[in-house]
Amino acid sequence: MTGSEAAYNFKIPMSRDSAIRLQDKTILLIGPFNGVTQALLRTLTELGADIAFVNDQTPMASKYCDGVNEAREARPDYGRAAHFGLPLRNEQDVREALGRVAEGIGRMDVLIDASPLSWTAASDVPHALSFSGVVTAALAPFFAARQRGRIVYLFEDVCLSTVGAEKFVSSYQEELCEHISVSAMAFKDQCVTVNGVAVGVTEDFILKHFPKSGSIKKSLLELQGRCPGLKLLENTDIASSMAYLASNASGSLTGQVLRLTHGM
Repeated sequence: MTGSEAAYNFKIPMSRDSAIRLQDKTILLIGPFNGVTQALLRTLTELGADIAFVNDQTPMASKYCDGVNEAREARPDYGRAAHFGLPLRNEQDVREALGRVAEGIGRMDVLIDASPLSWTAASDVPHALSFSGVVTAALAPFFAARQRGRIVYLFEDVCLSTVGAEKFVSSYQEELCEHISVSAMAFKDQCVTVNGVAVGVTEDFILKHFPKSGSIKKSLLELQGRCPGLKLLENTDIASSMAYLASNASGSLTGQVLRLTHGM
């Protein structure tokens, strides 16, 4: 597999007293509205980040962001969440969306691209990989002007092909790792880091790949029958790792893929 990979299975403790704080960060989050992105919205705003969440699932995502902002009434040190219900189908859509977000939140310090979590077939991959490249290129002027930034890609790990995921996961992970490695080199002189987080079995994975199972617990038991020792990855664990990668503490880490798989 191309690109550098680190098989880390750590959890960074996150609490109101956490050493990692994100008050100086404005995060652009792109991806589906699911359990993982909900955890990102909650955890990262509790650490002080402002988040612009871009997807076209407007009613549900907007309502969730409103709930995140309600928590800020009691905790003014929390960040804010704003939903931008915009389709991202091509390069023009991406550039228009970034313009809208820049007008709405003023600046962007971090990109979290979780769109690979919505890929469901091999036919999605060529367009989706091209899309990720377009987003990265479009953000380059914002980051270059400030001489700092964080780019993080969030996607399913290749290990999931052993428990029911489509085989194309292996192919796109290799291509994404290569994209991460190349982008990290391109941005290194601008103090911009580019990393990836590959995740194991989550509730979202089960719901996406086994929609007729009727029970997450039942599906998990079936998966454990195929792969003894398999463990469910909590969305909060993913959010904790993303918080570290978005923070100033991760400045020396670039071109890497963290595998959150419980050792699968």
